[in-house]
Order: sequence, then C-alpha cells, then structure tokens
Amino acid sequence: MAVPKKTFDVFRKIASTCERETMIPRGAVVVAGVSGGVDSMFMLAFLDAYREKYGFSLLACHLNHMIRGADADLDERLVGTYCQEQSIPFIPVRVDVPAIAKTRGISLEEAGRLARRDTMTRLAGERAGATRGYRVAFAHHMDDRAESILMHVGRGSGLAGLIGIRYVDGVFIRPLLDVRLAEIESAAEALRLPWREDATNRSDTFLRNRVRHHLLPVWKEVLGYDPAPVLARLGDAAGSDEDALAEWAASSLGDVILPDRTLSVSALADRPKAIIMRVLALHYAAMAGETHDSPHSLGAVHLEDLYACVLRCAGGEAHALSCSLPGGVKADFKDGRLSLVFPEAGA
Repeated sequence: MAVPKKTFDVFRKIASTCERETMIPRGAVVVAGVSGGVDSMFMLAFLDAYREKYGFSLLACHLNHMIRGADADLDERLVGTYCQEQSIPFIPVRVDVPAIAKTRGISLEEAGRLARRDTMTRLAGERAGATRGYRVAFAHHMDDRAESILMHVGRGSGLAGLIGIRYVDGVFIRPLLDVRLAEIESAAEALRLPWREDATNRSDTFLRNRVRHHLLPVWKEVLGYDPAPVLARLGDAAGSDEDALAEWAASSLGDVILPDRTLSVSALADRPKAIIMRVLALHYAAMAGETHDSPHSLGAVHLEDLYACVLRCAGGEAHALSCSLPGGVKADFKDGRLSLVFPEAGA
C-alpha cells in the first residue's frame, strides 16, 4: 500500500510512541480491536504497515456488541472486507453485551469494555500459545485520554484516575495516545481508508459523549486554550508519581507482612497515608485473589475506614477493632496485627 506523506508523518509519530513505550515485543502476537471507526481502522492500517519492521504477527478482531442491529452488521462487514483486501487475519466475534450488563448490574459501556478485554485477551492467548508473548491493541487517542481524565475528576478520583488511559497496561497497548483525532481523520482521508461512524457517538446518552460535545468545548472557549494536550501532560505527570508510590507501597508491604500473613499495625502506621492506603489495597487484593467469591479491590470509603483503624490501634486508642469490607470480608485488628477474614467458599 502506497502511503501518502501526511499519513506517513502520523505513522512515524505512532511508531515513535511504540518504541518509546516498548509496546510490542519481537515475535509477539498483536490482536487489534477494530470497531470500524476511523481511529481503529487507522490503527489497523498502521500495524499492518509496520508489522514486518517490528517483527510481530497481526490479528484483527471485531466485536459485535449486539446492540445496534443492522448498523453493527455493516461495521463487521466493512472491517472484514478491508482485512480480506489487505490479507490481514480477521476474526469477528458476537457478544450479547446487554445481557452481560443486566446480569452483572453494570452499564452498557462497562459491559462492552469488559467483553472487549476478555474476548481479545483470550484470542491473543490462543494465538500466542505457550511460547510467544502477546499484546491487545486498542485505538484510544489523545482526545479519548483527556475525556477520561475529566470523567475521573468528576467522580472524585484519586491520583490513579488522573492518568486517564495508560500507554501500556499489562498486555493492553494504545499506540495512538500521542495523536489527536483530527490528525487521525486527516491522515485516514489521505490514505483513502474506509470507515464507518457509530451513530451512538453523537448521542448524549453516554457520559463520555457529553464530556466530548459540551464540557471540553466550553473549557476551550472559557479558558482560551485547547485542554487535551494539557490534560495529557497532567496524565503523564500523574502516571510517574503513581508508579513511584506503587513501587514504594509494594516494598512496604513486604516490610510489614508477618509470616502468618497478617500485617504489623505499628510498622504500617510509620508510613505516610498515601503508602498505608496503597499497602492495604495491595494486601486485600492479594488475599482476595485466593478466593473465588470475593471482590479483588477496595473502594475509597473502605480504605479510609481501614486507615482510621490502623491509626487508632497504633496510637493505643483501641486494642481490638473490627471493620466490615465488601463480600462479607472482615478486618480484625488485635494484638497489634491486622487480619483479613474471608467467608468460607459457598457461605
């Protein structure tokens, strides 16, 4: 495929991001999540152009959420036709996202996110087998990241929420995070790339769309500057700080955990609040991961409760305290130790 200069320049920017963030190991399998929109189609075109240079195998996956009927079928057909023309391996998958949302009691947006991650991780693992690494590529761009940061701020997020969307999150990679949507559209037009616009992107039903259509334009009008690059820099700064705190917390957990897997309250209380909260979250997640029915993370309210108990016990205000956590889990503070007591399986 001949690549116009305008498109090549954007490809080069994306390639620089991939190299800086060491996104794709050599020999890996990369599954690209392709909706049929301009951003995901452009990401697929980039990965197709660069897969030989970076030495990876490419598989395109389109997930039909079974929400938009005939429109969704047309999206699937467009992606499939393009992949056939470009000799890109392609797998279409249909998942009943509304049923997932109803069963789990979550929003359609969250159910769709979980379905995409689960489906594409499974496909990547199957293709990679036991000997090859794999990555799952999503087409989030800088504007998506800015929207995510504002959504997290609106929900009262902590430092981690200010990151917005990470370049690399485990096996998930986002090569387009340094590129604006307008750049993608212009480069895609120059490449004469086919794509379809999802009609739901124009609806204000979803919070992200309201942020995109109303909040960001008002910010730009009132403050006199484009907020997306500024928010992206905020996300980078927050990411560096969060990574450092996470490393400190992991080291601290090793220092305060006792042989019976309880925590030393006095040793824990010697640390700053930000570290104590992270140690509590890490310890809970590690312990909950060994059970089948317990949640694997704690919310801010429960962490604050645990933190208050740590201070009271360490300060001598109470010698025995108990704190209820989600899923029937109980935190017991006694004899200077914190024990997490999980319910019996099936109880």
